[in-house]
Order: sequence, then structure tokens, then C-alpha cells
Amino acid sequence: MGSASVVYYIGQGFGILAVILGFISYQMKSSKMVLLFQISVCAVFSIHYLLIGAMSGFALNVLCLVRNVTYYFRGKWILKDPFVTVFFTVVMGVVGILSWQGYPSVFVIIGMMVNTVGMSFRDPQNMRKSILVSSPLVILYDVLVSSYGGIVYETVVIVSSIVGIILGRKKKKSDP
Repeated sequence: MGSASVVYYIGQGFGILAVILGFISYQMKSSKMVLLFQISVCAVFSIHYLLIGAMSGFALNVLCLVRNVTYYFRGKWILKDPFVTVFFTVVMGVVGILSWQGYPSVFVIIGMMVNTVGMSFRDPQNMRKSILVSSPLVILYDVLVSSYGGIVYETVVIVSSIVGIILGRKKKKSDP
């Protein structure tokens, strides 16, 4: 086994670690704790993508890490939410173009831009609905770059979002 394949398998291991951290993040009780774990998920996925040679995924996850830190501190800084959302959405597009690796990059760029807008929603139902657009695009990228952890993670996020949407609708109907 060559050193390149060892690095690739280590990268896949980081993908599995990111999936585990993602599962833990969705068990947290507060949105602040979810965001803290999501920051670690982005950091680990960044390493994962770097080691498997998926540079667009790497660059955009580093940017997602910065975005999530910014969202964690939202309301504490002078920056207003609409400005932050527009800023990160545009920067996602620019970073995606700069890290371009062919047509697979299109899926992760658009997916991460949609995810950035979705993360800005304060209504959890709208956040979940945006995931139904962003995650399938990222799954396409993950399939094309052989990110097995990414495929598992995004699939679970989609299922979790669908369950959340259904439960949210049931709760709304039962509320007076």
C-alpha cells in the first residue's frame, strides 16, 4: 500500500469521525451547543476532504467553520444578520471558484451557498427545508469525490430534517 493510499484511508477515517461528531451535535439541547459541535464537524470534514484530495470540499468547509463561528456569536457583534448571510454566500461562491476541480465542484458550491442562507434562518422549519435542497447537492459532490463519510452524514441530515419537518407540522396542528 503506497503512502498516497494510506493518506486516503486516514482521510476516510476523518470522514467517519465527522459523522460521529455530527450525530452528537444533533443530540445537544441548545442551538449554541449544536453550533459548537457543527464547528468541530466542519474542522474534521476539512481535514477529511484535504486528505482525500477534494479541494473544493476542503476550502468550503474551512469557510463553513468561520461562518458557524460567526453565527455562534450572532447578536454580539455589530454585523447584522442579512449582511453576514450575503457576505458568506458570496464568499462561498468565490472560494468555490478558486478551489475549482471540475464539474463536481458545482454541486458543493451551490449546496454550501444554499446551506449558508438556510443556516441564517431563525425558524428551525425553514432551516430544515433548506437542507432538503443543500444536502442532495453535497451528496452528489461526495459521490463524485468518494467521500463516504460525507455521503452518510448528508443522508442522515436529510432524514433528520424530514422527520423534523413532519414532527413540526404535527406539533403546529396540535397547538391551539
